[in-house]
Amino acid sequence: MISGTSRGMIHIINNSNSVVAYWKQADYQELLKGGAAKRLLEKKAVQYLLDALGYGHCEVKYKETGQPYLHNESAFLSISHSNGWFAVCVGSHPVGVDIQNHSPRLILGQDYFRNDQEVIFAEDEQALHLIWGAKEAFYKMKEGNIPDLKEEVSVLNIGEELIVLEFGFQNFELKYRLINSAFLVFMK
Repeated sequence: MISGTSRGMIHIINNSNSVVAYWKQADYQELLKGGAAKRLLEKKAVQYLLDALGYGHCEVKYKETGQPYLHNESAFLSISHSNGWFAVCVGSHPVGVDIQNHSPRLILGQDYFRNDQEVIFAEDEQALHLIWGAKEAFYKMKEGNIPDLKEEVSVLNIGEELIVLEFGFQNFELKYRLINSAFLVFMK
């Protein structure tokens, strides 16, 4: 935890080649119910996190692929948000981050993202959230250049704050954190 304001605590995780910031906007649902524009809330939350990381001077732009980047900055950027949770990852190499709220419905929809190699996780609700988050973060890191995310990316192992996945006969490691009712997954 690094920054405390009336808007809540921003949490920052430093890695060797990247930094992750995440935050829960406590009044998010009330703001939406009060008529606030979802896109504007998301934009403000991302800017809030970038400010905390020292990138407040940078404008977020988007490539044709949808990949966000920091205009006039040589750093890579990934953004995620889920029902009031927000996360950004900035790094010196391609990065990916995903944050998701806990949802018991994920078990019902697991055939959408879980492949046959991952069937061992079929009854583990927490593991399913982490598989989904790992695939999303990895997809963002690859800028969407994965034709069949379900079949081409396989989670091999979920350990203590570490996920190992396979893509193209190579293994990749991602980190994760369980935060209250959310799952945060990011490139190591």
